[in-house]
Amino acid sequence: MKALKRAAASSCGVDGTGLAKMYEELGRHDVHSVMITRDNYVIAEGWWKPYRREYNHIQYSVSKSFVGTAIGFAVTEGLLSVEDKILDILDGILPSEPCSNMKKLTVRHVLTMSTGHKDERNIFHDGESWIYSLLSSYIDEEPGKEFRYISSSTYILSAVIRRLTGQNVLEYLRPRLFEPMGFSKDIWWETSPEGLNTGFNGLNATAEDITKLALLYLNHGRWEGKQLLSEEWVYQASSLQIENADNSKNQKLGCRQGFGTFSEDWKSGYGYLFWHCRPKGAYRGDGIYGQMCIIMPEQRMTVAVAAGCREPGEILDVIWKYLLPAVDNDTHGKEGDLLLRDTLEKLEIPAAKGEKLHPDQRKYSQKLYRIVQNDLGMQTLSFLFPEEGTPEVTITTCKGTLRAKIGYGEWIETDTGYDPDGFRCDNVIFFRHAACSGAWQEDEYVLKIVYTRTPFVDTLRVRFRQDRIEGTYSHTVKYGRQNYEIAGVL
Repeated sequence: MKALKRAAASSCGVDGTGLAKMYEELGRHDVHSVMITRDNYVIAEGWWKPYRREYNHIQYSVSKSFVGTAIGFAVTEGLLSVEDKILDILDGILPSEPCSNMKKLTVRHVLTMSTGHKDERNIFHDGESWIYSLLSSYIDEEPGKEFRYISSSTYILSAVIRRLTGQNVLEYLRPRLFEPMGFSKDIWWETSPEGLNTGFNGLNATAEDITKLALLYLNHGRWEGKQLLSEEWVYQASSLQIENADNSKNQKLGCRQGFGTFSEDWKSGYGYLFWHCRPKGAYRGDGIYGQMCIIMPEQRMTVAVAAGCREPGEILDVIWKYLLPAVDNDTHGKEGDLLLRDTLEKLEIPAAKGEKLHPDQRKYSQKLYRIVQNDLGMQTLSFLFPEEGTPEVTITTCKGTLRAKIGYGEWIETDTGYDPDGFRCDNVIFFRHAACSGAWQEDEYVLKIVYTRTPFVDTLRVRFRQDRIEGTYSHTVKYGRQNYEIAGVL
């Protein structure tokens, strides 16, 4: 990985005091990391412990902007045009006649979220090809007429890249984007059951990786003196391609998908898999729970955000509130830089609060509780509460076993060993990399779990009742259900 250049905020004309206030307030909105650049220099970067700079973070729909970039490379290489019809490229998949509107569907329609579908498509049918599910679906209205955010449609472009190049999007982008710009070698992308990168989500990348994509667009496709991506493509992708001011229909889709409230930053227009923002000229890649790749040409800046926020619009509100006034308004100089540095060093998700020990904890230590049927998929639960040393938790499910050490007043990181196979972005509750902290709150043991490569910060609360337990498991965010009751017996 090739690191970006760093500089003090004041040396780039940005007030560090304003940025410090921004980071402080963002911490109240379940943000995990923010990296800011100006004039190609990183001027602020912060991770809320236990998240770290070297860790990937699930990017969700920011993945779409990478798919759009792959299409841009393919257009430049003469492999297709945005006016090409999808069924001409992906011929031979459907055994029967598609609907008339599907015959009209072009690459441009998918890039601009104007496929004509009224609602999100369920493509996750067991044993059925996802691309077959999409191409055989009924398109309600003529493509190109109306913006409608249909997330799964981007999978079509993933299939287009595979058909035209013989490579998945990740493989295709590697020599064109990732290697020339020095992306992390650990960047990876989830695949569908038929072996294609999921496209509409599934990219796992660091904050610096996301920043590099933003910088490529900020610099009109140029990087270190070389034109990597066509300047014309950057212009088209970032331009207003379709209006979305009347966003009430999309809000219904967004609420069902867990996006929160669509504020003005979701009604300012759409390019090629980029949302336009309220500030003049600004646009972004945007993923559920607050994953963002923001490009601000007027300010010569970029912002990369990873988060687990139920209302991502609040993140943008905070950024516009503090960042914009701080630009070209460096009133505090080096004093502001010092305040910013101090603020960034202290960023941390609060550990579990309460007492370290409980008088009866030896009774509960190393006891195995069988959990009654529950939607979590949890089968057994046990704790180790040593008189001295570090507590541990063990959770078994039908997909594997999670074991983790538990810090008190701090986060202890663990490779839990929990690593189920298959498509994981939305259908897994427990993950392999976790940091835990725990404490007793009277007779209840509270365990906080940060899955450090994901947006998920979960809380397990357990009350011990002689030969049984009862409690809850909750997510700060999660697609679908967020709270579960659990009960178990010895």
